[in-house]
Amino acid sequence: MIHLNISRDSLDKIQAELAIIFAFEDIRPLKGQAGMLDWRLNGQLSRFMLEHRFNAAKGEALLMPSGGRVAVDQLMILGLGQVGQINDQNIPQYLSLMLSKLMGKKSHSFCLTMSDLASGLFEWRNTVRLFISMLSGKEEDYQIHLLEPEEYVDDARSRHMEFAYDVQVSYH
Repeated sequence: MIHLNISRDSLDKIQAELAIIFAFEDIRPLKGQAGMLDWRLNGQLSRFMLEHRFNAAKGEALLMPSGGRVAVDQLMILGLGQVGQINDQNIPQYLSLMLSKLMGKKSHSFCLTMSDLASGLFEWRNTVRLFISMLSGKEEDYQIHLLEPEEYVDDARSRHMEFAYDVQVSYH
């Protein structure tokens, strides 16, 4: 069973095992959830990048404890390469990459922001549906928090976004 909570809450208010944060190698300063997380970590992500310990290249992942700076236990910062490389045709490839990292970590309670990956409501809805369909049917139970802008949450609620039989959706 997948428990999907589509929420406008921020990363520092969600209780989960893991937060998946997307970062691009050509966006400095960091933006979106990566920028907020960097701020909460007192610039630690930026320092890792300046020291070339993490560059946000496509497929690169950085796993670290949150240190109590946000409510989640661990952080997985996933490099997506250059922002211009992402388009509708290759989003499934990025989702597969993220899921392989997630499956390796074996976390069943996590949060992420799909609007950092897919721009625009239409693309976001398709990306969320694809992501959930890739997880659906697995034996494990998942607690997923999608942390999205208010307009995305309101749009999903008004459309009554539905998924597979094993997905329970709530809004916050």
